Amino acid sequence: MENNFSAENSLRLITETIERSRRAITKNSGKPLVLWGVLVALTAIIIYVLWKLTGSPAWNFLWFAMTAVGAVCMRSMTRGGEKVPETEISRMLGKIWMWFGIFATGFFALVWVAWGIRQLAGIEGPLSVDLTLVIVLLMGLCGTLSGATLKSRPITFSSVAATALSVLFLMVLPDASPARILTFVILGVFALIVPGVILQNKMRG
Repeated sequence: MENNFSAENSLRLITETIERSRRAITKNSGKPLVLWGVLVALTAIIIYVLWKLTGSPAWNFLWFAMTAVGAVCMRSMTRGGEKVPETEISRMLGKIWMWFGIFATGFFALVWVAWGIRQLAGIEGPLSVDLTLVIVLLMGLCGTLSGATLKSRPITFSSVAATALSVLFLMVLPDASPARILTFVILGVFALIVPGVILQNKMRG
């Protein structure tokens, strides 16, 4: 009887700890979501304008600069904020976005390697890879998984809706149009800023 009681208490304690951690992480997710949403949207607009003015897609390398700026801002933001305990949930979220970064950066690098090989081999014609679509799907998937992990409907639904809208936007535009980069404005606003604001308002309430 005592063993069963202890097992039940242990299970309840573990469950409560996980739920407290989940709530703490969700509570502290609002500002980072808004920050990254603003950075993604602004970077996409800047790249689009420079691409249109110069005709060069090389401005896409500004995404790496955005990542560095975001990392500095995140460190500054979390320095004086509430400490979230390191749990399985926080580690899972970290791994989800870590693998997003690895896949997105790796795929981006492979596209440029393939382009270089084609140039050296004298292969003519456009490189038939829709990098934007791949990144959009990866980002949407990771956002949805994050929302599901945190049991946050705003994050989950916003990620799904923003991904669907972005894919539709890409299907309508011509393949070589610089305007395709503006897809990330849709993702930044609807998959990051909107759920971030909702979470912030819920925390204040």
